[in-house]
Amino acid sequence: MNKFDTTSMNRRGLLGAAGLGLLPGIAGFLPETGFAEDHEDSPDLKDPWMLDPQKTFHNFLRSMGDLSGRISPQWWRGAYLAIYEDRDPELLFRLEGCEMKRIVDLGGGEYQFQYRIFTLFKDPTSNEVMSGKPWRNPITGEEITVEPNISGAQRIVFHDERGIVERDENSGFEAVIHLLWTAQGDYAMHNGYKDRPEGRPIPMKEFATGFLSRTAAADFAAPRLETRFNSTFVAPFQRWMQMPADAGIAVWHASGHKARDVESLPPEYLEQLHHYRPEMKEWIGEDGKA
Repeated sequence: MNKFDTTSMNRRGLLGAAGLGLLPGIAGFLPETGFAEDHEDSPDLKDPWMLDPQKTFHNFLRSMGDLSGRISPQWWRGAYLAIYEDRDPELLFRLEGCEMKRIVDLGGGEYQFQYRIFTLFKDPTSNEVMSGKPWRNPITGEEITVEPNISGAQRIVFHDERGIVERDENSGFEAVIHLLWTAQGDYAMHNGYKDRPEGRPIPMKEFATGFLSRTAAADFAAPRLETRFNSTFVAPFQRWMQMPADAGIAVWHASGHKARDVESLPPEYLEQLHHYRPEMKEWIGEDGKA
């Protein structure tokens, strides 16, 4: 029987995929059943609302969060890959993470996105949570203590002639979100990337695909849309890894869904979250319950 190495892959092929923005397809993610409606494919792969910029913006908001103001936990699992200049790519960690998001309507077409992110790094073979445990850097050979990824932000999101714009409240940096909406079978899908400006502190590129119920997306009454997604980030290595400056880049790949509430997340993840981010209990409040 043929065997293959799950922790490395062809360097040239993966670098090419990163350059072309094709990495969201690595996992071969296919939404589970539950959206079945019996739709005919439209000839141009567009439903009427997809031609209206204000309606596509509204559905972007509903797919990203909840317009009622409740927290939306975007729960995902994935992989943390190292892309080196002079050796084959390597799977360094499995990932489990959640991007919790609260959307506040500021009026005048502007919305505040409150992000709280917590990601666990796990052993790629045993799936053991590595937080606080030793890990050997594959480049330097040094033994380092693993740290979870903790981040957060508050951004103002609006729509103008450029499209969907996300402005960081602290730095003022603006990112333009480019989305292509299509209809296929029972699904409405958005595929695109976030065009971050040059000169921001951490250079990064993001690609994502979201899957929504086609019927629900055409009904604008509900404050949120159930969403399943793939996303890929290309970024520098985490600082705690102490990688040499010329080591290469990191690729985060994730597949997940928007959970109904925080309490539904895995107990192991919640235990780590409350240990490393105790302030989250107050921020989540009653929004964490079904």
